[in-house]
Amino acid sequence: MNAYRSFAVTATGIAHTKDGKECQDASAHETNPDMSIAVVADGLSDGNCFRSATGAWIAADCAVRGLKECVEYLNGQKKGKEKYSQEQAEKCLKESLIRDGLIRLWHKLVADDFAGSPFTEEELKGADKEYSTQYAKSQSLHHAYATTLIAAAATDGFWFGIHIGDGRLTALYPDGTYGQPVPWDDRCFMNRTASISDRDAAKRARFHFSFHVANPPPVAVFLCSDGIDDNYPVHENEKHLFSFYRTVALTFAEDGFESTCAQVKELASQFATECKGDDTSIAGFIDMEALQQAVPIWQKQLNEEEAKQ
Repeated sequence: MNAYRSFAVTATGIAHTKDGKECQDASAHETNPDMSIAVVADGLSDGNCFRSATGAWIAADCAVRGLKECVEYLNGQKKGKEKYSQEQAEKCLKESLIRDGLIRLWHKLVADDFAGSPFTEEELKGADKEYSTQYAKSQSLHHAYATTLIAAAATDGFWFGIHIGDGRLTALYPDGTYGQPVPWDDRCFMNRTASISDRDAAKRARFHFSFHVANPPPVAVFLCSDGIDDNYPVHENEKHLFSFYRTVALTFAEDGFESTCAQVKELASQFATECKGDDTSIAGFIDMEALQQAVPIWQKQLNEEEAKQ
């Protein structure tokens, strides 16, 4: 039985509100007896990507659908006579999920959206000459919908995460440690990021898969758009995010799931309006019972950190 509970929140950045732009982040989550899923997508906010808000929501929808199908397939394999290996699970992620269940499906749904609603003259005004010319020839249409994507799923036997572009996925473990197990794409720097719309998106996509019997499962997994992590220094960004998520996790343990979800929504709004001002999304899943194992360790860490100040 799946022990995790999921959540997802998105807030419109004040920088976009002032310019009259719509929110270009999207987030989603789902929890059922077999799995918990969390998703964050961040549309590329430039004049050439004027439908990135739609692209982000399409990506979030594709991720939920794709992750569910992937988990159901792997669970079906587990119940069969032959047990699948780490290599087989990773192949499933690369091919069935990332390539087919996410990227190809996203491109199809983007094409459907354009067919039902072609670009308007007003939309094209914001694009530069190169892209407006391509769009007029019905070329590179998917770039107008460009978006990043982070998604994760957990079951009673395994968990995994996938990542295209920037933003961060952070896992907190029962021994009080943390990590960002999905490898980072070094080509994502400053305002440069990969997108699900890129031709090499399948190759640039990163992922992490882990069986619980091989590695202790995380007590919590958090996903965020760059509306969160860009507020922290590039140097030791992981450490700053851990401190933030440790506080959130301790609040889950102390105040309960529903109350903390409401507080996380308020936090997202604060980041979106008082910090960098970018659209902000936070999503994740928590094992509320296992979380208690890490609480005394985190409290000890906090006491030691305060003593050093």
